[in-house]
Amino acid sequence: MPDTRCQMQDTNSWLLLGMRSQLTLMFWMLVLPVMEGQVTGLWRSTDHTSDTERSVVRIYEERGKLYGRVEKLLPAATVTHCTGCDGDLKNKSLVGIVILLDLEKTANGGINGKILDPSNGKYYSCDIELEGPDRLKVRGYMGLYALGTTMYWHRER
Repeated sequence: MPDTRCQMQDTNSWLLLGMRSQLTLMFWMLVLPVMEGQVTGLWRSTDHTSDTERSVVRIYEERGKLYGRVEKLLPAATVTHCTGCDGDLKNKSLVGIVILLDLEKTANGGINGKILDPSNGKYYSCDIELEGPDRLKVRGYMGLYALGTTMYWHRER
């Protein structure tokens, strides 16, 4: 007569293995979208006058705040140097310049930061918000949030 305890243990082992696999799969299904939803990384930026992509900006975290540095200019870039800037940035190539500064991290972006408009050298208040894994809302404003300009950047793939 066959030992049913061994068969039950084998069946239970397979059930546990199947449950572990399902739990692992569910974990990765939950974690991967969050990992892709990070605001850090490379973004194709537009300017405040059109939706034309002008540069690639790397958003990174440093000392608990978010910053954005121009990594490269795209062929449609009309401003290539910070001609309106003062001091050390005057007439400097945009590549390497930090244009997003001191953004306080939020769950889906950053607030209370600054953004540099290299065409006039002025800094504006700035908030950024992830609207999808590949779409970033960048809002620059002076004083009142309602009187600002919104740009939409797209993740560089």
